[in-house]
Amino acid sequence: MTDQGRRVLRGAEVMLVCARLQMAEIRTAWIIIGVTIFQPIVFLLVALLPSADRSAEAGTRVAVGVALSVSWSATAWGSASVLRRERAMGTLARALAGLVDARLIVLGKGLGASLLSTVWALATLAVTLVALRQPVSLANPGWLLLGFAVLLASGSAVGLLIGSVFVLTRYGPQVTAFLTFPVILLGGMLIPPEILPTPLTWVSALISLRWLQEYLITSAAGSPNLAALGYAVVLTVGYAAAGIGLFGGIVDRSRREGTLDLT
Repeated sequence: MTDQGRRVLRGAEVMLVCARLQMAEIRTAWIIIGVTIFQPIVFLLVALLPSADRSAEAGTRVAVGVALSVSWSATAWGSASVLRRERAMGTLARALAGLVDARLIVLGKGLGASLLSTVWALATLAVTLVALRQPVSLANPGWLLLGFAVLLASGSAVGLLIGSVFVLTRYGPQVTAFLTFPVILLGGMLIPPEILPTPLTWVSALISLRWLQEYLITSAAGSPNLAALGYAVVLTVGYAAAGIGLFGGIVDRSRREGTLDLT
């Protein structure tokens, strides 16, 4: 195996270990339990019970919107705590200046937060939908799994961006709270993006969850919108590139100028 191949395998191993550690760290956090168990139940009850349309198509549209909303909320809050443990234990500087690229650590932890929140949210949705006797469409499970794989990758990339803010300041959770519901609204998960004011439509188009929602709904109906999936993949790659560049630049500058907020 070439040196490049060994580095790739080593990087993947680091990310998987960090993902496992992050899942163990946040699985008992009250905010994660709240947004992956209680929030989807409330969202489904509010969206479905007053509705006269209880068709499988309507149920799928609501279920996908709630799943993406919950996944984003939990991933954002989980990402806000990506380096919280290191800061609390006084090991943040060691994590950022160690032999392992800190970006791999943050990407892995973002993946762990995204994976745990998505699995818990989907399990909660399934139980609630069965209890409500609400039918949904599942025409193409394989295409749906592909969409959720892109969702996990997008969550990891966003985690790196939020981790960059956390390195700069101790107010990562406050930044997350500020971003959570605007992204849900602008991403079209609770309201159709078509009814957004015109100046906000371009913002909506830059949110990968909007395109993932369109792709997942059409995949569940049997006609996957691959163009929407392509837009989501391009945006995810953009998030990752921006996060890698921003995080690396912040760490390098902090080392040079001694501006890293460690406490």
